Amino acid sequence: MHKTRTNTNVLEINQSIIELLAEWRISEKDDEIIFTKIVGLQLKKIRLMRGYTQTKVAKAINITFQQIQKYERGNNEVKSINLKKLSEYFDVSFDYFIKPILDANLTFLTKRREKNVYPFKNDSFVAR
Repeated sequence: MHKTRTNTNVLEINQSIIELLAEWRISEKDDEIIFTKIVGLQLKKIRLMRGYTQTKVAKAINITFQQIQKYERGNNEVKSINLKKLSEYFDVSFDYFIKPILDANLTFLTKRREKNVYPFKNDSFVAR
């Protein structure tokens, strides 16, 4: 995956996000890993921007600071309920955590349009 950074400041975090986005669509499994890492980096970025400790954030949403560490490193996926709590705590929209993915218009699924899903013989059919 991308180059290892310490991600101790917002500039490093933003660069890591850019590199992760560039690796999208390598594989489905990689996309899920990238998604989890970007959520964690967005969490770390807003926490640093607000000057909060991992312990303070963890206490606010009733989890351990170790769990915050795991989220920020992208080791653990953030449960939806905790994302909601974090968005309320930081006063950001729920989609803040996946904003880089949304902004890049990245998707997990490629939409396929099936031709002739309901084929009719001789182009005639009966309406019911």
